Amino acid sequence: MKKILSFLVLTSYLILPTAWGQTGLYIPSEKPLKPKQLEQAWINPEVFCLLLDFDAGDSNYRVRDLDRLDSAYSVGFDRNNPRFYAITIEGYADRADSGLMAARVQSVYRYLSMRGDEENVDRDTRFPIRYAYNPVHCSCKGDTVELLRYEVPVDKQVYDCSMLPESRMFLNKTVPLKDKVLVTFHHDPAECIGFSEGCFIPAQDSNIRSYYTQIILPKGSIYSVRGTRDECPPPVTITIEEHLDYKALVEKYFLVPHRRQIILPVGYVVLHSSFTRQPGECSQQMPDSIFVRFPVTDEQVESKLRIYAKKYSDKGVEYKSLPTKKIKGGPVLMIQAGINPTQFDTIFIAKRIQPEEVRSYLYPADTPTEQGAVTIMEYGEEAFYKPFRVGRNGDYEFKKPFRAMLRIVEEADENLDTPADTPPTDGDEEL
Repeated sequence: MKKILSFLVLTSYLILPTAWGQTGLYIPSEKPLKPKQLEQAWINPEVFCLLLDFDAGDSNYRVRDLDRLDSAYSVGFDRNNPRFYAITIEGYADRADSGLMAARVQSVYRYLSMRGDEENVDRDTRFPIRYAYNPVHCSCKGDTVELLRYEVPVDKQVYDCSMLPESRMFLNKTVPLKDKVLVTFHHDPAECIGFSEGCFIPAQDSNIRSYYTQIILPKGSIYSVRGTRDECPPPVTITIEEHLDYKALVEKYFLVPHRRQIILPVGYVVLHSSFTRQPGECSQQMPDSIFVRFPVTDEQVESKLRIYAKKYSDKGVEYKSLPTKKIKGGPVLMIQAGINPTQFDTIFIAKRIQPEEVRSYLYPADTPTEQGAVTIMEYGEEAFYKPFRVGRNGDYEFKKPFRAMLRIVEEADENLDTPADTPPTDGDEEL
């Protein structure tokens, strides 16, 4: 690269007069660049140009111009150059010579096309091809590098000098363009790799609501990949299956599955998604950037309810408490926790209690077949408990600590207009 740079410096901006005219490689600049500035500018330049002169009446570039063409090619098509160059090839001539100039433009285009796919056995390539090492960031696989092959966009133009203003007849204000071909390489990733530059699921910030539950999905929170031509997965469908009615819950009561802990649920939802991640599928730990929200009462907040979801480890799968925050503002009090795509499954609102606290929350049951009965191990033996008993009027009665955990709201007081669809901020209170 140093050898190339030394040649570029001698042929950039200020070119010594030669028999070839002021042809060579340039960095477009409003002001002359000092040698050190110029050398720095040639390191993966945003824009650079090649100016070529031709023998009178000849449409082909000269043999001695191959060094200049090769130097431009070595910069613009270098696999390690992080730029994605689109190319314009412009010829400047009087109207009478426009046909000859079009042939000259085509000869330069043919050179780039012949060089552009050297790994292809068939060298008769119709357009320039570039191979580039392209850094890719995937939310699942992490940072990788792919070898990218793409067609280089080329725009060919021939200009009638008599129709151009004076300012358009010079490069860098001093180098005349008439009867020359100007090749410009400009960094334009959108033009080079376009819509395939990356994909995000969801494509924009989104939220999904059921009657009670809200899921907030920032852009790319399910899947994101940046800087690649890979095709995106199909659109994702997510549905929420709610089990938050306390009466239906206690009638078929069960504990949150856990090998050792006693975790009392007061509601749960099942998230169904057409796109999921399996444990161990991703080499990179996925952030908990998807937010699940539930409406709660003041009594539930005081009961220190938590949101529980599956957590995966080398020891297996367990439901664990997630960092749960109280969302301030809005007519309805909410709690929220972050999850990732591996946790699209059952999400509980629950509370962990100690074995000695069981009788403060649940009633003893005579048999495991009683309505709502659960089995809890006490001193190595099975004991049976139930979350409610039926009162004289047929109403369900709950022990005071357990009743405080339930969302019992009169229909007239129910107002489910939720706060703004935004993730938690520092102003939100962690429970």
